[in-house]
Amino acid sequence: MEPVLLSVRTMLLWRENEVSDPYSVLVAGVGGQGNLVCGRIIAEAAVIQGLRPVVGDTFGASRRGGSVVTHIRIGKEDWGPLIPKGRVQVVLGMEPLEALRAAARYAGEKTYALVSMMPVPPSSVASGGQHYPKIEDIKTDLESICQEVHMLDVEPVLERLGSTRVLNSFMIGAFSALGRGPLGSKNLRLAVSNILDSEKDLVAFDEGVKSLR
Repeated sequence: MEPVLLSVRTMLLWRENEVSDPYSVLVAGVGGQGNLVCGRIIAEAAVIQGLRPVVGDTFGASRRGGSVVTHIRIGKEDWGPLIPKGRVQVVLGMEPLEALRAAARYAGEKTYALVSMMPVPPSSVASGGQHYPKIEDIKTDLESICQEVHMLDVEPVLERLGSTRVLNSFMIGAFSALGRGPLGSKNLRLAVSNILDSEKDLVAFDEGVKSLR
């Protein structure tokens, strides 16, 4: 395989933000929320910038609604697909409780967490067998694990756009605004356009950017 040539801008981003190699992102949610699409978008943006992305997925249950965790590792060379414990740089939480579960396993003191505040309670909650934790309690627990936590109010945007399917684009937009990794916002937005080809998704991406400013 030919070596990847990194752009000057990518190298500057890497240096300015003291980005580790590999740079690891974990997407945590439930089946049907678009975890796998998030992984594809981030990987596409990395390829656009001349980096080597590796994506791995783990599934807590085969049915829709079960836990899904997507590992994305971005570097200047090839890495194994799964992030070691404590080595994730960013947790993208598509669902609050799943974000906490993933952070408890993979996050460390240098981890940033971007978490949707919109819960997707499991069937055990709907049946009355269990109670879903308060969002404030989930945030407190995340803050005890991670360096920085951003809880994002995604529901008004999804309601305005008339679709929950744009959640992944919103979260990618927030990730781009965090500015902590090697990927530029322009390339992440281009990746959303390339993979989803939807005006609603681009609007959701832009709203995600605004949510962190």
